Amino acid sequence: MGTKLGQLAQELATQNPWWRDPRWRTRDLDLLEVENSGLSYRSGVLSDLSPGCLYLLRGPRLVGKTVAIKQLVEDLITAGVPPTAIVRAAVDGWSARDLRSLTQNTALPRVPSGQPRYWLLDEVTSVTGDWATQVKWMRDNDSEFRSSTVVLTGSSATGLTEASGQLAGRRGGASNLDRTLMPMGFRTFVQQMQGPETPPQPQLPLTGLHSPAAAAAYQDLLPWLGDLVPLWEQYLSYGGYPLAVAAAHQGRQIPGGFVEDIFNIVANDAFVASRLGAAKEMALLERLWETISSFANMTKVADDLDIQTDAVTRHVEYLRDSYLLWQCPQKGDRMWAGRPKTQDKIYAVDPIVARLPHLRNAGRQDIDPTVLSEMQLGNAIRRRVVAEQPHLLSDDFLFHKRTPTRKEIDFVCDHLGGVAIEGKYTEGSWRSKAATVNASEWAGILATRNVLDTSSGGDRAWAVPAAFLAFLLDT
Repeated sequence: MGTKLGQLAQELATQNPWWRDPRWRTRDLDLLEVENSGLSYRSGVLSDLSPGCLYLLRGPRLVGKTVAIKQLVEDLITAGVPPTAIVRAAVDGWSARDLRSLTQNTALPRVPSGQPRYWLLDEVTSVTGDWATQVKWMRDNDSEFRSSTVVLTGSSATGLTEASGQLAGRRGGASNLDRTLMPMGFRTFVQQMQGPETPPQPQLPLTGLHSPAAAAAYQDLLPWLGDLVPLWEQYLSYGGYPLAVAAAHQGRQIPGGFVEDIFNIVANDAFVASRLGAAKEMALLERLWETISSFANMTKVADDLDIQTDAVTRHVEYLRDSYLLWQCPQKGDRMWAGRPKTQDKIYAVDPIVARLPHLRNAGRQDIDPTVLSEMQLGNAIRRRVVAEQPHLLSDDFLFHKRTPTRKEIDFVCDHLGGVAIEGKYTEGSWRSKAATVNASEWAGILATRNVLDTSSGGDRAWAVPAAFLAFLLDT
């Protein structure tokens, strides 16, 4: 976009209808889509903002960051903030210089004397140039912007992490200045699908998954086993993007247009710097997801596709930077850190992303539900940890573990209080599958399809339906 001030003011007037229309929400297409979806979902990711602080809201595209911004506008106006004090700008494609023009030179409606503004800048990581330096300059030199409450949303981990460093000391003294919005967890999925029929059991503490209280909680869910298992498998198919959940709620297939939107995010946003063609990109994506629950040997993937190993590594980083993929390293022997020179496991952030090659072309292989169950349990652990400690999203805190006999334990984490989780999606005998974790330093939970057995004493492994575990663990 250009920096013509009149054009910028005109665009802002269009993007901020609450300045002039008290009934703006009844005409807002994003909020109407939410209302017509039949969902009651509100992420709450932007609740409890402290005045004068600068917040970063991160997460993949289409996860609902723009909706969260507009719901924040609703809440602020309801709380008594003058509508003209709230400025939202969708800044995709802007230049860094435009941000300073926006805050310093653009004509804006008047606000009552002494009323700080709220600046809500959507997808700031799509701004070209050094946008973080511009924001830093504005917080240092523009007294009005410095006293404002600012929310910057973005879909680039690299951009937001670098900005955190540059903006240090200029964000205010509140806690939880970094917010994360990811596809909704299984507990929220159940609430959206079941409404008042949702099981009433509260979440378990992260450190309490293998405890007497947990055993009682798992037992208390048995009356809902016939509901939660099918819902878990539906969740493995639809995932947690709000548009996909709305389709599940309405009994429809995942909309083809939404699948294409996810494809465009991968091909034209995450892979924007790719030098591979679209067909090769999808083949690479399919091949990467084949490694879920195993190990991502980049050289082997490259050989299979007749491309360079560095191209595979580069595309993995593109996906990770866009919050579409996360890597689960092998735990080191003495500390909660990755073991050097070992292969990571790779997981998609949502089933829609993992199933994308198949959803676009039925001739490509779909992902087995057993594999998706393991993946979604890992996502549940990550989502819960990040909900409680948002800054950890940029770090590796969830690991797999190889034993001296070269057996594998799926998930170990310092935040799980001495519990290891394994995805064993069985309907029958499970005890032989617990040998590896029983020989380890951790108390084990084997996430089954529908088997519950917490009778083993001490730290011996338990069998818990994955749906139970996810419902009591996830957000």
